[in-house]
Amino acid sequence: MTQKLVVVSGATGAQGGSVVNALLATGHYKVRGLTRKPDSDKAKALAAKGVEVVKCELSNKDDVKKALTGADIAYIVTNFWDQSIVGTDVKEEERQGKMIADVAKEIGLNWLLYSSLPDTTVESDGKYPDIVHFAGKNHVEQYIRSLEIPNSTFIYLGFYSQNLGIFVPLIPKENGEIEVIFPYLEENDKLPMIDSENDTGPIVAKIIEEGPSKWNGKKVPVAGEYATVKSIIESLTKTTGKTHKLRTVGDEEIAKEISSLNNDEAKQMYKWFKDFGYYGKDNEVKDISVARELHPNIKTFEQYLLKTCGKS
Repeated sequence: MTQKLVVVSGATGAQGGSVVNALLATGHYKVRGLTRKPDSDKAKALAAKGVEVVKCELSNKDDVKKALTGADIAYIVTNFWDQSIVGTDVKEEERQGKMIADVAKEIGLNWLLYSSLPDTTVESDGKYPDIVHFAGKNHVEQYIRSLEIPNSTFIYLGFYSQNLGIFVPLIPKENGEIEVIFPYLEENDKLPMIDSENDTGPIVAKIIEEGPSKWNGKKVPVAGEYATVKSIIESLTKTTGKTHKLRTVGDEEIAKEISSLNNDEAKQMYKWFKDFGYYGKDNEVKDISVARELHPNIKTFEQYLLKTCGKS
């Protein structure tokens, strides 16, 4: 039986890399990994595992067409946080996604799996119009659906466990405690947590194994649990042996102290979490039990911490 060829974008990143590794582990697929830097150490490591590593700029239609030609299936994730997008033109991610969809339609790709997120502008009735990295992805999803590609499935990753220390500042204090800073969120607010680097791939690989007849048109949430902010703090304290304490900050404190989050994109994102929940109003996406059905060993946030940063 001929192995199907699966193309994976962002092959050296968190999501894409996880998908590549999970597909390789099955032994059932040929994998073509897309990267802008095929000479990087990560890309070379993938090539050594048998991945066909291909240089591809997702903004370049010719590159994308070459990358998708001959493929049966593609897993596409775009990176809003790349400086060519967030640092230059925040609408570029949506343009990329729609162009990739056009190419998929043009070459006759059978199944497109696309990493999406909720339309925060529409679902908030226009209250939060600036969460471009959520709404833009959803605009692409809607566009893909309009093209009538034979099969399409939409993967909704939760809040990366790896975001702690990046989008959630961890500030050491003189008394040895760690201050965990959440904009607006309080102890009882919840986030769907996911170890993006290790638990994304097994879910996507299982979806591909089960086939498009089951998953065509579906939205699939990828999260191990809904963790309260309080439980996140408690897990950090328990697994590191260092006392962590929550500090909830508002607009004034963000402006004075956290320049990286002092923008409408980030602030509205956290306000969206507070008002509507990460996944918003869509019941299909909010039901994360499907993720555990697909990947029974998916980790909770505390299990992620135990694996990555247990007590020293």
